[in-house]
Amino acid sequence: MRLVHVNVTQLRVAATCPRLHWFDARATAERQDGRTVVSRIWRKGGEAPGCGALFHTAVERFNAAARGSDEVLAALEAAGDPAGLQQALMRWFNASCLNLDALAARPVPLRRGFISAVQLYMEELARLAAHARAEGLPAAELRAQLFGDSRKRVDVTFHVGEDVHVHVTGAIDYVYFDPRLGKHRIVDYKLTPATSPNSDLFQVFTYALMHHHQHGTRPDVAVFYLHPTRSVREARWEEIEAKRGKVYELIASMVAWSDHAAGAGGLPPPGDRAYCGGCKHERSGACVAQLGHKDMGAWDRRWTALEATRGGDAPEGRERAAGSAPAAGEATADEPMVEDDPELDEALAVVKPVGERPKPAPARARGRGRKAPAEAPPGGERPSPAALDAGASPKEARTADVTGMLLGFDDGGSPVCVDPAVLRTHVSVVGAAGSGKTWMAKIIAEEALRAGVPVVAIDPQGDLVQMIEARPPSDVPAELRRAWEELRERVEPRILTPGSSHGQRLCLDPLRLPSAGELSHIANPALRAEEEEGLLVAVAANLVSLCACGGEEESQRTFLYQVLRHLPRAAPVRLRDIVAAVTAPEDLGIDDVDSLIRKSERERLARKLNTFVQGPSARLFSGGTRLDFTELLRPSKPGRVPLNIVYLNALSNDDEKHFFLAALATELYRWMITTVDATSGGVNLLFYIDEARDWIPAGGSKPPAKQPLIRLFTQGRKYGVGCLLCTQSPRSVDYNVFGNTSTKLIGRLEAAQDVERVIDWFTNEGGAPPWVAARKGAPKGSFVARWPDMPAELAGRAFKGRTLFTRHAGAWSPDRVERAVTEAGLRGTGG
Repeated sequence: MRLVHVNVTQLRVAATCPRLHWFDARATAERQDGRTVVSRIWRKGGEAPGCGALFHTAVERFNAAARGSDEVLAALEAAGDPAGLQQALMRWFNASCLNLDALAARPVPLRRGFISAVQLYMEELARLAAHARAEGLPAAELRAQLFGDSRKRVDVTFHVGEDVHVHVTGAIDYVYFDPRLGKHRIVDYKLTPATSPNSDLFQVFTYALMHHHQHGTRPDVAVFYLHPTRSVREARWEEIEAKRGKVYELIASMVAWSDHAAGAGGLPPPGDRAYCGGCKHERSGACVAQLGHKDMGAWDRRWTALEATRGGDAPEGRERAAGSAPAAGEATADEPMVEDDPELDEALAVVKPVGERPKPAPARARGRGRKAPAEAPPGGERPSPAALDAGASPKEARTADVTGMLLGFDDGGSPVCVDPAVLRTHVSVVGAAGSGKTWMAKIIAEEALRAGVPVVAIDPQGDLVQMIEARPPSDVPAELRRAWEELRERVEPRILTPGSSHGQRLCLDPLRLPSAGELSHIANPALRAEEEEGLLVAVAANLVSLCACGGEEESQRTFLYQVLRHLPRAAPVRLRDIVAAVTAPEDLGIDDVDSLIRKSERERLARKLNTFVQGPSARLFSGGTRLDFTELLRPSKPGRVPLNIVYLNALSNDDEKHFFLAALATELYRWMITTVDATSGGVNLLFYIDEARDWIPAGGSKPPAKQPLIRLFTQGRKYGVGCLLCTQSPRSVDYNVFGNTSTKLIGRLEAAQDVERVIDWFTNEGGAPPWVAARKGAPKGSFVARWPDMPAELAGRAFKGRTLFTRHAGAWSPDRVERAVTEAGLRGTGG
């Protein structure tokens, strides 16, 4: 199966003109840095000034701020006539969302176009709101409907061929429940002339189809042309459903056009003359020169042919919501894009940042009254009052007095909290792809930091590095704002990059071998000797796996163990010291070397080790800061709590990733037994490993990191080192790991075998609870947990994770990590 990722912006571009999508796909392939090139298509038409980027940026800011604004709520409560409400909303918008001085510096025609478009937007909004208030809808419920629907985000996989799945993600301009119609509406705003209304409607058809399959709505759609003249094009859900095959053809054709742009076959795209006047490829002549006449090109029509053979419309169930989307390389709506829009920087200068607290509107825009509880609108689900993205409970309430780590909220809005002490007994988060397991694991990591517990997180793909950035406060419900501020004030984030300088570079040279002094606190001589031997054996095994010389690996491990045992440890042991000892072991007093290893294998081992000293593979053992857990867990200022994210995606291959993680786990164990007071009883560290199946697989497979990691799970609790792991399938991770995990959070399960494995866990712990079977097909973001000393009232209760306090987006590439580290001032001395 082939899985292709696109976002709704790319859909918008391809529906506007297939050749724009072709040029973007070619530019993306040429970049080779993981960033997607997407042209902005809101451009000025004719002589009218272009203000599309400014309008969309400002409206997004307005909607995000309005959903938590008491001033907007007061204006809705006081709403009498649409004109008065429109003026109240405009006043608040000007005061809270715009830098009026910066706007005044823009050209007069652009200002006029922008103001006219905003007034039309506010006029339509005020009419809708005034009608709803006249019908008796409470202001708080209306505000939630207008601004709080987090379901703007869409995440659906389309099956467009026997072997092609296209995963589409993104955010719709505007979706809301219209009480006048008793149904949902999706609106797309245009600030261009209505020259191609059918094409523009077709774009929104795609969004509506996705929204229906993800959220169960049957939305009508509208395209509002706000500038240079006002007009509206609308379509009902029945028309959308009847034309769904055309949507499939667009998505399938995008794959074919992208393949052609990358030189991998595919189809050349046709052009759309309606957009030529604003297209840079038309102005440069590249469009016709590279792709021929505008009428040349083709669409992928296989879906139409498939419908004909089946005698009707596409069968039900051909789309999947995000919960069942394949996990490999999963993209999100926030994937990095290069935005080809010269207006965008100016727009960002005019619109106030999301993190800036809105100013109160003038007193005449305020009203009196108290918030009314939001209830479900007729014919629709109750929308969330804040953008909770991964499905947090609609009512994040009663948080002021909670104690412990706040994981989320049950259906009634009651908080679900756990004592930080449970971290010491290890935590596993299990859930199918798209179930929200990484979201939940990040919540646990955030709560550990808030509780003062340092975190070391292993990020193999780039999903965790975004935790260095705080979520904008406007996206955090008011009830959680204090907790959000606590985390922001306490956390000290770092991104550590072994073998590269994208973040703070880590180096494995010199190796950390236990000295006699470090182990002297172990009173039992036999136990002290066993701990020393175990660490030396682990280091020897790691080095042998890295070298991958073939031959008799057991002999190689035994020989290297003897070398490490004989090396003096008064000074740090460098890799070149080991190479010298392997080359001339007799200098260390190792007798009868040939009985340990054949000379040919010893020489091959020495040559391979030497490549990590002098060759191109030396980056893991040169440059940067020495791997030292004492330093990693030391804050730069009192009161700070370190968050160390170890980003492995800059390493060139899986062998290096496995070796580094094995070395890190071994060093963590050395730090535990030589540094930590096992009698303290607290939680000293949370060690978080994502996608555990790659490192601790079930069965007989033994990648280098497996045994060192299992040892952390079996021994860590004694030293207050809690482990947190995530996995899609409980069958894929070594059973012994789960046997040492006392706290388990179970999300949605897909396979019957996964349900059976979870039942096995709890059967061994005193009987399978009745809720386990219901985990198969559970909603996204829903979890049931069990931990030691759980209150009886929480047993078996499903809940949804709270809003994340840090960024949660698509996986970051090494270059994206480097930019984020530099912009955040986290380069440090090791980078």
